[in-house]
Amino acid sequence: MPSRRVLLSSGAGASLLGALTACTASTQSPTESRPAATRPSSADDSRRRVLVIGAGAAGLAAASALSAKGLAVTVLEARDRIGGRVFTTSQWPGQPIDLGASWIHGPEGNPVTELAKEAGATTLATSYDSGEVYIAAALKAQGLREPDTDGWESKVAAALTAAAAGDGDMSIQQAIERTSWFPGLTAAERADLGFYLSATFETEYGLEAGRLSAWSTDEGKEFDGDDVLFPGGYGAVMSYLAKGIDVQLSNPVTRIRVDGGQVVATVAGREERASAVIVTVPLGVLKAGTLTIEPAMSAAAQHAISRLDMGVLSKTFLRFERAFWPTDVDWHEYLTATPGHWSEWVSFAKAGAPILLGFNSGANARRIEAADPKVVVAEAMSALRDMFGKGIPEPNAVLTSSWSRDEWALGSYSGTVVGSGRADRVALGSPVGGRIFWAGEATEPDYPSTVHGAVLSGRRAAGEVIDLLG
Repeated sequence: MPSRRVLLSSGAGASLLGALTACTASTQSPTESRPAATRPSSADDSRRRVLVIGAGAAGLAAASALSAKGLAVTVLEARDRIGGRVFTTSQWPGQPIDLGASWIHGPEGNPVTELAKEAGATTLATSYDSGEVYIAAALKAQGLREPDTDGWESKVAAALTAAAAGDGDMSIQQAIERTSWFPGLTAAERADLGFYLSATFETEYGLEAGRLSAWSTDEGKEFDGDDVLFPGGYGAVMSYLAKGIDVQLSNPVTRIRVDGGQVVATVAGREERASAVIVTVPLGVLKAGTLTIEPAMSAAAQHAISRLDMGVLSKTFLRFERAFWPTDVDWHEYLTATPGHWSEWVSFAKAGAPILLGFNSGANARRIEAADPKVVVAEAMSALRDMFGKGIPEPNAVLTSSWSRDEWALGSYSGTVVGSGRADRVALGSPVGGRIFWAGEATEPDYPSTVHGAVLSGRRAAGEVIDLLG
C-alpha cells in the first residue's frame, strides 16, 4: 500500500509523519543528570543561562545549539529518562525496540540523518513499495480480490480538491461523502475505501478521516528517499544530542513566569531562574492545562492549542520463535471489513528478528492501549491467522505502547483536525513575554509531527534565544 507520498505526486501534498508512540517504563540511558537542589539560581548566574523544558528531540536539539554558542543550558525533564517520544527499550535482551519514533522519514537532507551519522547509529532502509496485501476471508467471499489503490487515489484526490474550493473546512470523510460516487458503493467497496483511507491518512496522523481536515491535513513539506529504521534503536541519536548537556531528570515544571529581565520556572518545589526559557512540552500537555504560563500566551496561541489535536498511533510488537511470513517483504497489510483494525504490519525479518509490528490509530489505538494485554494479543493473532493461516504459532513475547495514557505526552503527535492549520502551528511557536520561547513538533509548520520537525523547531527556538542574548 502506498504512503501519502502518492498523494503528493498527484498534487494533494504531504508531509510524512513519524510513527510516535510511547511506553511507561524506561531503559534508555539518561545522560548527565544532577540533583537540581544543589544548583544555585541567583540573578548573577542566570544572566546568560537558558532553561529548556523537556529532553525530547526538540529540547535536546535546542540545548545542543545553545551550548555550542557558549550559553549555560539546563534541561529540565519530567521523565526519568531522556528522549521524550523517542524511546528505545531493552526489555527484550539483545533486541532494542523503539516504542517511540521508529523511522527517519525521507533521509535525503534530513537533519536526523546527519545526527545519526555523527552518532554512529546503524540504519536499515524500508520501502512502502515492498508490501503485500491480504484480503480478509469475509471480503473474499463478497468477491473482493485486490485493493483498488489507483482508483481510490484518484477519487479521493478529486474530492479533496473540490473541498479545497469550498467556503469552509470539512473532514476528509465529509469531503468523500459529498461526492456523487460514494452513495453507490457496495459494502466491499466501502471496506476497500476505508482501507485506503486508513493506510494513507489515519495511520499517518493517528486520527480518523472523520476528524482530519480536508483543507490542512496535507500542508507541509517532506524529504526525499526511502524511510530508514534504527536496528540498534533511535535512542542512540538522543544520547548523542544529550552528550555534555546538563539534563536534570524527574524534574517536572508546573509554572513559568517572566520576572523583569528573567524567567522563573517552578519545578519540584523550587524556583529556577534564567535569562530565557524554551518550552518543548507536547501539545497534549498544553491541552491538559497543567503548565501555567505568565504572562498568558496570545489569543492566537491559545486558540491553536484548542484547535489542533493529538493523534494516537499504537504500536504492538509480537516476537515469535521464527518468521512464518514472507521475509523479503517489509509491509504486510490486512484489508478487512473494519478498516484500520490491525491493518498495518511491519516485518523486522530483514533486521534479523522474527518480529511483527502492528499499528492501530485514533480511537482504536486509544482502546488498544487501555485494553487488557490478553485481549490485545487475541485481536492481533486473529488478524494474523486470517492473513497467514490458522496454524501459525502464538508469540513468545509482546510489547505495546501506551502514549495516550502517558501524563507527559497524552498522545503520540499533533494532527490537523477540522478548523486547524499551518497558522496555528506558527502561532503556537510565537514567543511570550520576550523571554519564553517554544519548540516541538506541534510548533513546526513545515515538518509537523516528525522527529526531524522537532529537531528543526528546537534549532529555530535556539536561534531566537541567541538573537535575544547576543
